[in-house]
Amino acid sequence: MDLLTPDTGLMFWTVITFAILYIVLGRFVWKPVGEVLDEREARLKDSLEKAETAQKNAEEALKKNEEMIAQARQEVQELIAKGKKTADSMHEEIIANAKNEAATLIERAGKEIKLEQEKALDEIRKLAVELSISATTKVIGKVLSEKEHQQLVSQSFKDLGELN
Repeated sequence: MDLLTPDTGLMFWTVITFAILYIVLGRFVWKPVGEVLDEREARLKDSLEKAETAQKNAEEALKKNEEMIAQARQEVQELIAKGKKTADSMHEEIIANAKNEAATLIERAGKEIKLEQEKALDEIRKLAVELSISATTKVIGKVLSEKEHQQLVSQSFKDLGELN
């Protein structure tokens, strides 16, 4: 048996078997396998498109969120600045009111002190007049008339004014 010599009968049946197998496989196997592969390719393309769309949507949502966060931060900064400004103006207003109130109290106290001082001086004058009348009466030994009394008091006040 010679294995390397070609046998035409065997070659014929090999070609016929191969052709039949090729036709059978082409109709019953390759066509369904091709359809399955086409379906799989279509699903993969669809999945890829959906993934790209989802990624774009996610990127847009992320960008929107970042913009919203930036806007919120800016609004917070503006509110803080506005609050500080309001607090500063309130602080200045409170200080101005306190200064005005203190000035009013000091002025009122000064007027009250002046009034009390004048009352005390009037009281001292009355007492001085009474003492001078009493002393004059004892020294002179007589009661002075109203006119003499006024002259004596006026002279005493002039003398007191010169001493001050």
